[in-house]
Amino acid sequence: MGQLCCFPLSRPQDKLSVKKASSAPDDEELLSLSKRLVEDAVLRAMQQYMEETQQNGAAHTDQAHSKLNSTK
Repeated sequence: MGQLCCFPLSRPQDKLSVKKASSAPDDEELLSLSKRLVEDAVLRAMQQYMEETQQNGAAHTDQAHSKLNSTK
């Protein structure tokens, strides 16, 4: 019969917990990232709203001009 591999399949738990603790973000960092994400989302929504408002305003102005010109 063949011999099984002799390498361990799992690492010691203490090494894993130390690694996780050092790479985990702290509360301040998470709060800062959350604020930035919300600010970015609000800015994008406002930009989109302004663009759509300008486009709709231009469309309404074009319609008004075409109606005015067709009545002449």
